[in-house]
Amino acid sequence: MEYLILQSEEKRLTVAHFGISRRSTELIGAVSFVLDEELSLSDALRQIAANMTGSPRVVLCLPAARFAQRSVSLPLTDLRKVREVLPTQLQGDIALPIEELALEVLPAVEGQFLALWARKSDINEEIVRFRDAGIEPQVVTSLPFALAELPGVPTDCAVCDGSTLAFLQGGRLTYFRASDSALTAPAIAATLSALELSGVKLPQRICLIGQVTGGLADAEKLPIPVEAVEVPPGLGHLFKNDETFQQLAGLYAVARAGYAGTLPDFRRGELAWTAGDAKLRRKLILTGALMAAAILLLFISKGLQYRAAVADISSLNKSIASIYREIFPARIKAVDEISEVKGEIRKLAGVESSSGYLDLLKRLAEAKGNSIIGLYEAELEGRSLRIKGDARSAQAVNEFKAALAPLLDASELGEVKSRPDGTATFRLTGTLKEGTK
Repeated sequence: MEYLILQSEEKRLTVAHFGISRRSTELIGAVSFVLDEELSLSDALRQIAANMTGSPRVVLCLPAARFAQRSVSLPLTDLRKVREVLPTQLQGDIALPIEELALEVLPAVEGQFLALWARKSDINEEIVRFRDAGIEPQVVTSLPFALAELPGVPTDCAVCDGSTLAFLQGGRLTYFRASDSALTAPAIAATLSALELSGVKLPQRICLIGQVTGGLADAEKLPIPVEAVEVPPGLGHLFKNDETFQQLAGLYAVARAGYAGTLPDFRRGELAWTAGDAKLRRKLILTGALMAAAILLLFISKGLQYRAAVADISSLNKSIASIYREIFPARIKAVDEISEVKGEIRKLAGVESSSGYLDLLKRLAEAKGNSIIGLYEAELEGRSLRIKGDARSAQAVNEFKAALAPLLDASELGEVKSRPDGTATFRLTGTLKEGTK
């Protein structure tokens, strides 16, 4: 998953492009723009859009001073349900109408949640600014809301990036104070004193992150120790030096929180990002069209195969009919040539061997001599033999029967019909002798 993190400040725009997977995080590119009369925000965004590769998820980080907070207690654990009841919980506790606010929530200590909000008009104004410049943010948030993913920071401490002081307890954000200008040591000390008087337990140390915190490192007026966050050993390949780490650590934390699904997103409800839905709908329409075309081609292909199969079957039937006429030239047209041919094949299969059947036919041909004009049907079923044929005379039929005596145990002449020309048709049945094939 790729993330393009945009940190928007009054005079600076910092951009980092991260590629994140389960095993590693890659810094694809980073750049910082100083905004002045010569380079406006729109100019910087157009440069970013022109050089952007891939399709990263765009996250806009607004200054934390744009957001307000309140700690609320709810007997819930599901953030989705907390978001549903949060407007009712805050109604009457804040001066602004709930309808004008974009609300989000973060889990804090057990049973506590940190409610976050900003004006919808302010969020929408920033969305429009960035969209008109060519890069529409899909997520709107702020750097302090991702401090739990900040590398090298203990789970219980205070974190200061120069303009924001935030408390982490158990790795979760429980409080933050943001300013439009740089926080000074006296301002931080006053904040800590006020929190201590209100019953808040102060953390053991303050961790400094960012390029504008150098003046706080040696501050003696702060009531708790101060230490600068250094590059963790495992991220030396990602941040080549301490300067890069101080500049991009917050953006890295936002990318990691986005990947983990814990990053608050103020583009909800009326402000929800719909460009992705429209793009997804276009993809689905295209996919559906391609699937319909594929199904249509499949039906056409199957139709062509069916037509080819029908043509092959028709050709085969014609061939079988032609073969049938060649096998049985004297028969009238059969109702089902295939069944009759199969029946004849089964009859032939009933003979012990084809060579024995041919020997039998040879002996019949020898026995008929010249007095029998022809045998047009010879059927052998088991050892029963049935013969039909034409003879030159009725006497020739009796002679043929006598010639078959060595071949048949018993023979019987059926009806013998004489023709006007003296020839006769006959039918003869008999049983083959044992040992005769």
